[in-house]
Amino acid sequence: MTHDVLVQNFWGLGNSKSFSDPGKVGEKGHGTKIFLKSTRIIVTTSDGNEVWESKCENAYARLLNREMHQPCVRQSDREMGRGTIIRIEGYNNTDDYSPYTQERIKDYLYWFTKVGTIENQFSEHTLPVFRVFLKALDATVYEELPMGHRFAEENSDIRALYNQYSEDAERYYVKKYVKEDHLTKSPHVKYQAVIYVEGDGAKRMYNTMLGERASKKGKYKVSDRYGIWLCKDYVPIVRVNDWISNFGNGSNSFVMLHGFINCQKLRLTANRGSVGNTEPRILEDLRVALGEILQEINTDMINDDIFTLKEWQTEAKTKETERVEFNKRKELISRKKTFSYNGKSFVAPRNESELYGLFMSLYTTDSNMFDFEPLDYDTNLGIDILARNRSQDHIVNSEYWYVELKFILDNKEFNHSFNHIRRIVCWDISDSMREGTRVKSCAKEQREFHARVVDDNGVTKNYYTLENPAEDFKIQIIPLKRVLEEKGCFFVNIE
Repeated sequence: MTHDVLVQNFWGLGNSKSFSDPGKVGEKGHGTKIFLKSTRIIVTTSDGNEVWESKCENAYARLLNREMHQPCVRQSDREMGRGTIIRIEGYNNTDDYSPYTQERIKDYLYWFTKVGTIENQFSEHTLPVFRVFLKALDATVYEELPMGHRFAEENSDIRALYNQYSEDAERYYVKKYVKEDHLTKSPHVKYQAVIYVEGDGAKRMYNTMLGERASKKGKYKVSDRYGIWLCKDYVPIVRVNDWISNFGNGSNSFVMLHGFINCQKLRLTANRGSVGNTEPRILEDLRVALGEILQEINTDMINDDIFTLKEWQTEAKTKETERVEFNKRKELISRKKTFSYNGKSFVAPRNESELYGLFMSLYTTDSNMFDFEPLDYDTNLGIDILARNRSQDHIVNSEYWYVELKFILDNKEFNHSFNHIRRIVCWDISDSMREGTRVKSCAKEQREFHARVVDDNGVTKNYYTLENPAEDFKIQIIPLKRVLEEKGCFFVNIE
């Protein structure tokens, strides 16, 4: 800066010398607000001929006293090439320095400043000659930051991806799409779009700030940052994910998009945080243009790319799930016990569903083992089997009642009423069930557990019931394991 620019423009408010320079970024700035909030700002600048130094102290304190800030300017004998050095002290005015780490500042520079420009993504543009050296509070040496926004490296050969990553291949898929055109209803307005379709794994290879959730260390979720951004001067301004309505096959498909649409006709608010000053017809035209681009990408994806990859992954996951389940069930079978009855082999159950299968198999093998006939099995309403006493009468002329299935009968509350239950078929009875143990139903009815020894045609048998002195009927409990043992069955491990 020359002496005049330093005095008249730098220390002024909204009085930039660069308004008419199309190569400069932006139209407005908040530089004055930054130095007014600082304890001290020191500027050293050279136009290539002369070097000038300027200092402004306690500007904010002066404003509180309704005084103008008073920067001083003097010529310096310091040797310096063309350029400017600005030192700001006491700006943050806080004891929380957590945002000033190397990775957080670098992430901000690449997403929201000219350091992260997208202009090199388009054929007729090259990156400006601009070098940034960053050393934040947690760094010990300066790191040079290459210009240009960071994207994942293209990797869209689905066969190679699948061979390398198998069922995780979709996470590393990357394909770039570039579109430069004029708006349909405003043909004098040009836009440039670059959109990368990036898998989650590919993003995390270059973006160290991605986490599973937002954190105090500045990490953010993919959904907090990715999607489609509107840009001016090739710098992101605002996300427009609400414009994404026809991409992918899920509500969060936008997280695969890492895209920007640049348009120099966007009119920004003072802090470059919104495009709200832009003509509505231009914004609508850009929205329509984005929809057309995403439709083209969708078609490409469907024809040969990521959706095919998803199908392969689904097939692989299904096969793997089935393999794991098959091996798991084989292992469980090896731990089961088997027994023989009436010349047939059976496997001991491990849950209520298998108990029902065993019960029906035993009933088919020897119906005389039970003194009732099962008529219907349905768990929709909770109680399992509709049955009747053994009879030669036609089914419709019978009295029906329920048989409840319990893998292990214990003293926990029944989730049914006892009104229509006459039998409980279980695999075994828990040790918690002792003589006189009370069992409640969901209707708060109570019945006591009793175990007796009875004579059945000269054969001694154990007989188990749930009884209520106020009720005429007893609910008989049939523990299949004990019944089978009484019949001489032995249980052995499956080899």
